[in-house]
Amino acid sequence: MTRFVGKGFLAGLTAGVLIATLGLPGVATAGPQARTVSACTLRPLPLPGDLNGDARAVDPTGRFIVGTGYRVDGEDRQPLLLLWATRPGVWNQPRLTVVEFQTEPQVYSINRYGVAIGTAYVGDVYRPWRYVQGRLEWLSVPPVVANVSVHSINSRGDIVGTGAVEETETALPLLWPADRPGTVEVIDAPSNSGAAEIFDDGTIVGGTPVFAWVRHLDGTTDRLTVPGARWARVQAARGNWAVGGFGTGSEDEESTLVRWDLRTGVATAVHPALGSPNDVNSQGAVLGTRAVDHGDRLVTLPGAIPDVQITSAWQIADDGLVVGSVNGSRLLPVRWTDC
Repeated sequence: MTRFVGKGFLAGLTAGVLIATLGLPGVATAGPQARTVSACTLRPLPLPGDLNGDARAVDPTGRFIVGTGYRVDGEDRQPLLLLWATRPGVWNQPRLTVVEFQTEPQVYSINRYGVAIGTAYVGDVYRPWRYVQGRLEWLSVPPVVANVSVHSINSRGDIVGTGAVEETETALPLLWPADRPGTVEVIDAPSNSGAAEIFDDGTIVGGTPVFAWVRHLDGTTDRLTVPGARWARVQAARGNWAVGGFGTGSEDEESTLVRWDLRTGVATAVHPALGSPNDVNSQGAVLGTRAVDHGDRLVTLPGAIPDVQITSAWQIADDGLVVGSVNGSRLLPVRWTDC
């Protein structure tokens, strides 16, 4: 499926990166990227003064945000699930819901109806959960599979993730279909792999540690790679896009960041200043930890809050809303608008 179109290279890259890219035949680029723009605005999310928190996921519309946090009570640290919801026409006043957890939750995704999913360490294994309409529900797990993680939920409520066979530790891509509550299925996909994203139409994107793939509605699977690559990984996908990296050497070597067009298989180089491609939206904008790559421009994420030391961005909505955290004297959840 994958092909490449050779054009100009990204402006402003270091000589080392240019040499490495030139050595890979056919890697396309999105055109000049010399223009760097800081257009988006940092806005804190509501959080009581006795809590710390991090916004980890946002739904495609930007209306629902979910994250994790904790409250320190003496020597104890109470883990929390944090959910913010905005009402139509009142976008600047998100309403916060705080849910206490017995163990520290990990959050991965939330859909346009506010259904959040994640994983928690319970009974010496990782168990998947879903939070919907004020209820926490544990998801079914295959009997021979342990340490299950869920990674994506679509608007219908279908969920995909990964589990490991207990005896062999072989990874399995898993699907929790919304129309069959209480069931879990193994996805027909390349062996020893996991599922990373599921789209509203049922398309699934996933991969092994070295093999990225997309499974279409007709059951066929295409590989996401580049000519000459020994391995490729997908980090996130939405709409017609997937982002990740590939390498020509060992898996431990530095990767080249790319964005795949799932309609054509063409991979385009991502600006190396992003560091890690954490997410991509339906417009093809790629989110790094502190910037957004729009192809023709790089938008930096401002962190202008006193005493802030670290800025981390995790997901981007289709309207350019980015969620994450700033960490200085206190860990605070934030959103960046119009990025």
